Amino acid sequence: MDKENSGRAFSLGFLVGGVVGSVLTLLLSERVRRDLKERDIDIGGRLGEVGALIREKADKFLARTKEVVKQATEEGRKTSDKARSDPEERFKKESQEL
Repeated sequence: MDKENSGRAFSLGFLVGGVVGSVLTLLLSERVRRDLKERDIDIGGRLGEVGALIREKADKFLARTKEVVKQATEEGRKTSDKARSDPEERFKKESQEL
């Protein structure tokens, strides 16, 4: 993969990790949950929305990654076949000339 794609992957991973860490902190921190409950703030509905958004973005990212890997594999295979066939063709031509 090129640098641009790996930079995007790192950025997306960093963002997803930050969101997941924040969500876990909210869920696991009893004090924060108590404070939010006292203020009548429902985080359950919001977390479901955030989870669905993360899942959707991750699915898109994985689909795109699979496509990029597939294209890179095909290009590598074509290049390998070409590199292998060039010396074979030259050898055949030289053998026929002798």
